[in-house]
Amino acid sequence: MSPSVSDADLSVCDREPIHLLGGIQPRGVLVAFEEGDETIVVVSSNAAALLGVGPDALVGQPLGRIVSREVLTRVEAGVALGPVNVEVGGRRCSALLHESDGLRVLELEPLSDSDASAEEDALTAVHRLVSPLARAKGVGALLQEAAAAVRALIGYDRVMVYRFHADFHGEVVAESVREGIDRFMGLHFPATDIPVQARALYTRNTLRLIADVDAKVVGLVPATLPGTDRPLDLSGSALRSVSEIHLEYLRNMGVGASFSVSLLKDGQLWGLMACHHLSPRGVSAARRQACDVLARLLSLQLSAEERAVESAAQARRASLLNVLVVPGLGEYSPARALEAQAPLLMDLTGARGVALVLGASAGLQGGAPLLLGDTPSEAEVLALVAWLSRQELPDDVFHVDRLGDVYPGLASRAEVAAGLLAVRLDPAVPHFALWFRPEVARTVSWAGNPNKPVRPEPGHARLRPRASFDVWREEVRDASLPWSAQDLEAARALKGALVGVVLRHAEELARLSRELARSNAELDAFGGTVAHDLKEPLRGILQYSSFLQEDFGPALGQAGGAQLEALTWLAKRTHELVDSLFEYSRLGRLELAWEETNQQVLVDDVLRTLGARLEEGRVEVRMPRRLPTVACDPIRIRQVWANLISNAAKYQTAEPRWVEVGFLGPGETRPEAARHVTAPYLFFVRDPGIGIAPQFHEAIFELFRRLHPAQAFGGGSGAGLAIARRLVSLHGGLLWVDSAPGRGSTFFFTLGKEPRG
Repeated sequence: MSPSVSDADLSVCDREPIHLLGGIQPRGVLVAFEEGDETIVVVSSNAAALLGVGPDALVGQPLGRIVSREVLTRVEAGVALGPVNVEVGGRRCSALLHESDGLRVLELEPLSDSDASAEEDALTAVHRLVSPLARAKGVGALLQEAAAAVRALIGYDRVMVYRFHADFHGEVVAESVREGIDRFMGLHFPATDIPVQARALYTRNTLRLIADVDAKVVGLVPATLPGTDRPLDLSGSALRSVSEIHLEYLRNMGVGASFSVSLLKDGQLWGLMACHHLSPRGVSAARRQACDVLARLLSLQLSAEERAVESAAQARRASLLNVLVVPGLGEYSPARALEAQAPLLMDLTGARGVALVLGASAGLQGGAPLLLGDTPSEAEVLALVAWLSRQELPDDVFHVDRLGDVYPGLASRAEVAAGLLAVRLDPAVPHFALWFRPEVARTVSWAGNPNKPVRPEPGHARLRPRASFDVWREEVRDASLPWSAQDLEAARALKGALVGVVLRHAEELARLSRELARSNAELDAFGGTVAHDLKEPLRGILQYSSFLQEDFGPALGQAGGAQLEALTWLAKRTHELVDSLFEYSRLGRLELAWEETNQQVLVDDVLRTLGARLEEGRVEVRMPRRLPTVACDPIRIRQVWANLISNAAKYQTAEPRWVEVGFLGPGETRPEAARHVTAPYLFFVRDPGIGIAPQFHEAIFELFRRLHPAQAFGGGSGAGLAIARRLVSLHGGLLWVDSAPGRGSTFFFTLGKEPRG
């Protein structure tokens, strides 16, 4: 920044009262009148040109002198829809009505002969704008199509889509320009180019036309409101005059006319469609309104696109969090469980390193931090935690992508800690979860030097905008990728899990136990209701379906018989689903009967039960060696083996069909998919079947989730894997899959060595 321009000077731009400039653009006439008796209070000084009467003769007169009640009624009826075409003073005009300072403000914009002859039906104009959007795939293509459609409609030389970043600097993310015109695509503009109060007006008033940057401002009569020392507030005015700083900014860009359309997302200013023409050029009210409709549709589509991305990210993080917190955090040493799942902890927020300062109660010797991945040293982490403990953290969360700027102690460690996301776990003691991101060096291209946005006018206090928009490249160092709202949400979610498992006092745990007992009792009652109230009608449906088949089968014909068979199948499937739901709901209340169990005996028993099905499907079961003896509840783990083996046999289409059952013991080399597990025994069931795409590796464990039609591959309720994972989790273990389409599947699971206390 130039030494002659201070931060205080720059704040002048943010404080300029651009809504109180006391004038309008000369392309229309403004009349402000009382709501009750409709007495004219303020009128623009160019009134005579359109209304045939000068401003001095109009102030204090009734509005009816220049605008009939019929015309005003039509304008009032169209307030919510936009401009209304009316006839005033013998001329066709576009009329808008809004309220300001307790007055009603009527703006009249004469329609030229070319406007009147070329003015399109609104639906036709909207169709011309919206129809190209259907071709767009993805946000970038959508914005580019929108820019091209708007330029084709209004005939401007340049149309840009300008998106605001979190710090309110802007970036051109789409652009349509006439041949020979400078391009700004990909360039960044500093936040000072569109100051705070301008962004507020863009949010309130979504259309802004400056038809001629050199046009002379038309004053208001009187210049100030009666009884005040300030002019009429023109925040809602389409004709509002323009700040001289902004006009000079446009002239410095070589722009003769400007038109902007605000893009709002959830009520907040997301960006602008900024349109430039090198010479003066108007845009008819109908076409401006069509652009506004396009912007609203575009904003909805952008919101939908971004929410889809956010939802996918949230679902993925929720899945990771479920895998992370459910199986292991109830162990005797939560720290050991967290260490075993380090990749999941980092993936939760897209970090490269995690430090957990949980205290001795979490199983950390001497209260030392648990360091996972790429992090600062133990001493550096403890010093950082001491500093964080002295800070005011809104919602107990702190995040920054330039840690060295606010905490010099790690300024030299950008290779591991350029960015920090920290969550305070307990306000009483220095317990934190910290995620670290390394530096991501990158180049940002600015439209002119962003450090010199304005300069003082020689001999005056008024600031003048920068005159150069030549590309200026900035090398960004010591900064990480920014943390997203989803990253913060995931961190807060993990905080809840850690606080719930590691840090709560015994009294809180006892209270939760009492509530859980009450919930279990209610769930038992609900389960009984499901069993009785749903199973009985289903049995009746099955029974009467059988009667109909026996008694009236031939009379129903082929189509009727097929429909009756479908009804019977649906009833049977619903019966299976109810049974599975009831079984799943009971799992959380099981008291496991732990005992040393020979897993070979369990599997042999399962194979005897499944023998006929395996023989019918010509499935060979391979067991390279005998399975070990491990502590578990034999009845429940038998269910796990049965589910995994039957699934492995079911989802195969090619010969030869086989299922391998095995394990890896202490000290034996483990495959990449199981490197993160420290349990002494790792059991697996492998098959060469159809395989599962990576994006569905967690989905298959959801209750009633099937990746194929209900009748494909022998049918089933889709609850088996959910029940199996729940049973393994109750044993303090993990159950997951390693698979890819066409490459078969391997289901791994572990078991705790003793009951969880």
